Amino acid sequence: MDSWKRNLYVTWAAQIISIAGFGFVLPFLPYFVQEVGVTDAAELNRWVGLINSIASVGMGLMGPVWGIIADRYGRKLMIVRAMLSGTALLFAMSYAQSVQGIFILRMLQGIFCGTVTASATLIAAGTPKARLSFALGFLSSSTFIGFSLGPLLGGVAAEYLGYRMAFRIGAVLQAAGLAFVLFVVREVRHQETEPATAKNGKPRETIDIRVVALLLGLFFLLRYARMMMPPFVPLHVQSILGTIRGASATVGVISSLTGLAAALAGITIVRLGDKMDKLRLISICLFASVLLTLPIFFTGSLYGFTVFYVMAAFSTGSVEPIMQSYFSERTPANRRGRLFGLQTLVGSMGWFAAPLTSSFISNSLSISHVFLFTSVFFAVTFLYSLAARWGIRHVPGAAYARTTSGSGGAD
Repeated sequence: MDSWKRNLYVTWAAQIISIAGFGFVLPFLPYFVQEVGVTDAAELNRWVGLINSIASVGMGLMGPVWGIIADRYGRKLMIVRAMLSGTALLFAMSYAQSVQGIFILRMLQGIFCGTVTASATLIAAGTPKARLSFALGFLSSSTFIGFSLGPLLGGVAAEYLGYRMAFRIGAVLQAAGLAFVLFVVREVRHQETEPATAKNGKPRETIDIRVVALLLGLFFLLRYARMMMPPFVPLHVQSILGTIRGASATVGVISSLTGLAAALAGITIVRLGDKMDKLRLISICLFASVLLTLPIFFTGSLYGFTVFYVMAAFSTGSVEPIMQSYFSERTPANRRGRLFGLQTLVGSMGWFAAPLTSSFISNSLSISHVFLFTSVFFAVTFLYSLAARWGIRHVPGAAYARTTSGSGGAD
């Protein structure tokens, strides 16, 4: 088996286990916050927004740093760092006694974790260009499968064993994923990646700085729109049920279904990126997201909410892998760590702003209005994608930029 396929399949399995560990607890943080003493509705909404935003600060600040380290010292090392940190911090969170302690530990998770970006960097660096959409789409399915299994089992564990035990089980799963990476994943060497120039001496395809700016703007808006809903889904479900009893198990089922839907998108829609215009495919998915998130605001039933929320997850689950593929195939393999680090920085800015916006909306109007504004922001993102696609077409020489051994080669 080719080394890139071996890494892909093993990393995919490790990611499922690792993300399941995070999924055991993260969807239920609003309930854990209530358990440590925050019960006032306005204060609860505020803390939920802050706790879900703070991880993005550390992740955004450290993303470019980890990316540079990955390019210089190895991508496998970054996956090990992220999973080892995840194991320790999930275990520590099981002993948190205050909302302030949860807040600090979430900030540390943002700084030291980030298995998704670390894994994507390794795969993008070692995968042949013609198979990037397939590889990154397939890898993205591991994230969503993990978030299908984790909340489903974690919801049951939280209901019957308590949230603290759920954190500890999640830490054990993180450790299991770490073992997979340590003993089976093979480091990508520079000589295994694509050269800076093609065999005929012509510069290999790269990406213009103006194109980068347009796409990073799109990535920010996408992450902003995507991260508005998830932090407040548990509180919305609790509101529909009228009680916290049984809410963890219900949220676990909903999270499992959304994870499966997004995983299905990762292995179906994303593969279309190898056959058609990726930017056009992104716009189509974003338009579908507008249509599918809007009805959530108007339905007051748990069934209606679940149906449209899961369908929206399918339409949005493919966009980020498609964008990663578009970026990666135009960037020298030995610089993709820097690229993904920059993506992490910009995406984290959107992730930071979204829960805070949702917190303000939920306190000013209602939690259900969060879903209405999500649809509005997806519409803005869709319109921006059309403008970005037009702009990229009119960037002279956007598809190619001259590279030399000094600028495009290995460091």
